[in-house]
Amino acid sequence: KENREIVKRIISTSFIVYIVIALIVVIAGNIFAFFASKIFSVPTPYIQSVYYIISIISVLLGLQLVLRSIASIFFAHQRQFLSNTLSFVLNLSNIAFTVFFVCLSYGLWSFVYSQIIVFVFNTILNIYFFRKYYNYVSIDFKSFDFVLLKQMFSYGFALFLTGVAVQIIFQTDRIIIGSFVSLTAVSIYSFTAKIPELSSQLFWKISDNAFPALVELSKKENAASAIRITHDKIMQLTLSLTTSFFWITLLISYPFINLWVGKQYYSGMGFIALVAYLYLIQLTFIHITSLCLNGFGIAKRISIIALIEAGINLSLSIFFVKWYGIKGVIIATIIGGALTSFWYIPYLAIKHFGANILSYSVSVLKPIIICSVFDLILYIIYKDKFYNINSWTSLIIYTFIISILCLTPVIIINKYLFLELKNKIFSKK
Repeated sequence: KENREIVKRIISTSFIVYIVIALIVVIAGNIFAFFASKIFSVPTPYIQSVYYIISIISVLLGLQLVLRSIASIFFAHQRQFLSNTLSFVLNLSNIAFTVFFVCLSYGLWSFVYSQIIVFVFNTILNIYFFRKYYNYVSIDFKSFDFVLLKQMFSYGFALFLTGVAVQIIFQTDRIIIGSFVSLTAVSIYSFTAKIPELSSQLFWKISDNAFPALVELSKKENAASAIRITHDKIMQLTLSLTTSFFWITLLISYPFINLWVGKQYYSGMGFIALVAYLYLIQLTFIHITSLCLNGFGIAKRISIIALIEAGINLSLSIFFVKWYGIKGVIIATIIGGALTSFWYIPYLAIKHFGANILSYSVSVLKPIIICSVFDLILYIIYKDKFYNINSWTSLIIYTFIISILCLTPVIIINKYLFLELKNKIFSKK
């Protein structure tokens, strides 16, 4: 009963706070809508549409924030299957509805209509499951607890600042490219980055799903040692997968973009390699270690370094994009990370988890080197075949074959982890 009362206060407090944040988002978005067309030099026929679209999306974003204050309890209580299934289905639905409306010639409004429909579905599903599993929780404005708010946001606000920094680093890239290069270059950048961006988000779910358990581990004796062991396991599994997909991305990017939107949107192997390295290797190991540190309760220093990185990244991006075009934005992001989180996040891990430089380096480099040696050979063998692919059927078949082959080193270096998981699954039955 005591825990249920605490949950009620947490949900009610979060709900009220998110309403305030949502109002700020809606107001800011509608103010920005007045200037967006001029900032991005939007063609005259689209000016009015851009205004209304930004205004509507701002309202939807605000409502989604309020909904998140309710839906986040699924993740917090480690109902990952429910949380991730909902997210997976809704994300696919968003893509499907967007394609559907584009085919019906709704143009830019296709994205808005799909967002509205998915938001309605999201609201219905989350409220249904919330009432099903937490029917004892009622949102009560009288349950707002300012002391609890300070406790929550003393840690949560640091995570929020980190999130803001991440948005500055990655969401401003397209704005900078659109402002200093061209809107066509934004399309090329978006299509090129789509495969590594989406695949990295998928593989990062491995570590993200461990976050509630990491928080629990941090409260036990020998927490640092336990989290270090868990960190190394997650690092090895995730980096081996993302490294293998780095090489797969190099192979499939050209035929995929060519078949999808045309080879005129292919930006070259050098740019593909930079983007794939950034998302699938550099950001992956930083993401995993940061998550473990956050689970250990270290968030403030990470948020500070993230904000510094965001400032450096933004400055360098504006400078390099003038010299190197869209490639300059990725170079700036890599350099910005190398000057900040690339070394500072491992430093914090070594300091707090009782590791050393050698053991941390091994946890990062071992899966990268082992997978790269094997996958590089496959890349050399198959690269000419992929450049000659001219149908979706051939691309799917070859991608399936190469993916199975690339999984070989992943299985070998993680065999004990897979055996451990198998034993735990069958022991529960």
